[in-house]
Amino acid sequence: MWLGSLFYIPHAARVLCVVYFGWKAIPALFLAELWGPHFSIYDIDSLINVIPGLLSALSVPLALQTLYWFGFPLGNTSESPLNKRNYKHIALITMISAIYNSLSVNLALTKFSISSSEIGIDQIIRFFVGDILGTAIVLVVLVISLRPILNIQKIN
Repeated sequence: MWLGSLFYIPHAARVLCVVYFGWKAIPALFLAELWGPHFSIYDIDSLINVIPGLLSALSVPLALQTLYWFGFPLGNTSESPLNKRNYKHIALITMISAIYNSLSVNLALTKFSISSSEIGIDQIIRFFVGDILGTAIVLVVLVISLRPILNIQKIN
């Protein structure tokens, strides 16, 4: 059984929502994690997605907290150690949160015997790479699509 996507685009939603909206985005992200993979209230088996979903939703705040502990708080100004407008900083947050997500979700899958197959390093790497590539695709599309809008605002 193949778990993990090579281009996991929802990780970009996690990163961008938490970076721009803070802790207020966590409940919505958690509900999206639950309802995303065909969640049914009447299907008891779908409740096993609660723990991996919660761990995925918390991977970005954990990455931001880790950076804060190392002296890099997220801010709005160019003087901030981590700037919300700098794509390099978003990429750093993406990489750290992808590490947390791939390790914690796969550990939970193993611990609670949610996965029917053995979880190896290849699956952890698939989760990590999928999160990073999915976020990269979303960021490239956003840059391409928002650049004309931002250029019009600069002219006016």
